[in-house]
This record gives sequence, structure tokens and C-alpha cells, in this order.
Amino acid sequence: MRSLARIIGSTGLAFAIAAWASAGGPPQPQSFVDFCAYVGSNFTGGHWLGAFCRNNLTEVFGYNYSWIDLDLCVGNNASKLVPYNKGNYSTSCKRCKTSHDKKTLTLTCDCKNSKNGYSKSSLDLNTAIYDDNGSVGCFGHLGNKSVSP
Repeated sequence: MRSLARIIGSTGLAFAIAAWASAGGPPQPQSFVDFCAYVGSNFTGGHWLGAFCRNNLTEVFGYNYSWIDLDLCVGNNASKLVPYNKGNYSTSCKRCKTSHDKKTLTLTCDCKNSKNGYSKSSLDLNTAIYDDNGSVGCFGHLGNKSVSP
């Protein structure tokens, strides 16, 4: 595995460190819809989301494939899907799927309600997840990532 210095070169690494320091720290998380290819996202197991997200290394600009457990990001509150840290929505929601249009990636499930039945609920995932240097993230949790081929 090549080191970061070999990938971008010592001059590029020095520039990246200087830019990071002058900016006041690491880059802030970016909007999921603006920085991830949600159209080709992959939703499996009722709560795992994978997508290609843009990284911050402009010298070797590219996308990383990242996946995250949405149970870390979404909860079921009175049969409504909501952004919630460690919400574990999949324990009380079923028949979950994702859909997208040109601006949103939507999670839709049948979620348990107070009458022991199920109600359909949808959540725009752009309100719950973000891109952090090529990793899908939420509430400080970052998904795994790998460099795209």
C-alpha cells in the first residue's frame, strides 16, 4: 500500500497540510446530494447504504466507495423516520427501500406505530447523512471507504 506522501508527492503533501492548517482544521462535512453519486447508491440488508463520494485530495481527485449502517443515522419516532444518532430504525421498520430523483435520496419504510400497526414513512436522507472526504457520515459516525478503481 502506497503512503500518502508517495501518492501526492512531498510538495503536494506540504501544500495540503498548509492549506488544512490555514483553514482552521480538517475540512467540514459536505452535503451528501452535492458530493456523492446517490443515483448509483446501493441499499442492502434493510439498513446498509453504499455510494461513491468525492474526496478532498485535489492532487489525486477521485471518488471513494463508502458504505454506512443507516441505523447509526435514522430513528423511528412515533412511526416517522427522523435523523437520529444511533436511532436503530431497522428494529421497528420493515420493507425499507431507497428511491431518488434529481435532488434527493429518499428512504421509505413501513414503521411501527403506537397502535401496534405499521405506517408508511419517508425521509430525505440528505437531512441525515453527509460526505466527509469520501466517507458517508452522520452524527460523527463515518462509513468505511475504499478508493475507486
